[in-house]
Amino acid sequence: MFKFEYTTTDYRTFLQDFAAALGTTVINDRIVFPEHIGHGFMQLIELPNDLQAIISDYSIHGTYCIRRLKTHDDYYTLRYEEITINDNFTFLIDADEHKETNDKHSAIYLTSTIFDISYLVTKGGSLKGLNIIFNKEWLGKHLGITDSDDVLSTYINLKTASSNIEPLDAEYKRLFNEIMETGHDNPLWLGIVQNRVMLIIERFFTRLYDKNQSLTKHVRISRHDISSLQEVEEILTKDVTVSPPTIEELATTVAMSPAKLKRIFREVYDSGIYSYYQKQRMVKAREMLLTGDYSVKEVGMHVGYSNLSNFATAFKKEFGILPGTLKHAG
Repeated sequence: MFKFEYTTTDYRTFLQDFAAALGTTVINDRIVFPEHIGHGFMQLIELPNDLQAIISDYSIHGTYCIRRLKTHDDYYTLRYEEITINDNFTFLIDADEHKETNDKHSAIYLTSTIFDISYLVTKGGSLKGLNIIFNKEWLGKHLGITDSDDVLSTYINLKTASSNIEPLDAEYKRLFNEIMETGHDNPLWLGIVQNRVMLIIERFFTRLYDKNQSLTKHVRISRHDISSLQEVEEILTKDVTVSPPTIEELATTVAMSPAKLKRIFREVYDSGIYSYYQKQRMVKAREMLLTGDYSVKEVGMHVGYSNLSNFATAFKKEFGILPGTLKHAG
């Protein structure tokens, strides 16, 4: 299985690290995938206003997992994705999981670095996409937010209202196809690509600005509450091999009522508190099994199960298959 994890918010560094994981090098801001791993490319594009983008068009043989780990850096990524699935595809933003089989996944959406994001694809698949990264100052300016420290709370409220995602319509696809169809030998290649990327940015954020203006004040979650939720989430995920504190203990830690903590945690993370913890345990177990380096018993013990039957039941409840089956599939 090919696995890559990263935290960097600099795409030049990301490209160098990804190339190293593939066993290749970056040439002219471009990675070409080695044939034994897959085929295709990733291309770094420098944009106006110090923005960076990565254009991707590749396939990877076999099972692969690409994961961006959450960080405290306040950055945001606009992701345009067209993924073709040969077998199974699991897309996870913290506890919010989407599973698809023998199909296509396509969308354009905005993510934050406060959330883990992972892609798990079994038996290969292909991806065409565009990632553009922004700092909070850029996002605040283009969403009409005067205090950049309010950007995260604004994003959370947009995400809670499902306003951070759009389907790929004909116009988005037209702009992206013009990026992909412009050959490197075209003397205007860079200018055309930069122009189309900026048009995609303009289109998405014009719509996002309108959505933000229409959000009613009473559904908004405060900056302070979001900071408290991040503290709770870190406590839950610091060590998934031990039992978490009770909800009452977590609420006391962040000076919040248990009822309010449960309500806004679910709004932001799309999950109950203990369900979120359990999801992270099972995700850790799945990652270990897919390496092929551990037995089912070893993995179960590692994530806190002394009874193998209980572990198998919990794993099947989460992923729909027994852990031993996943091990063979990986």
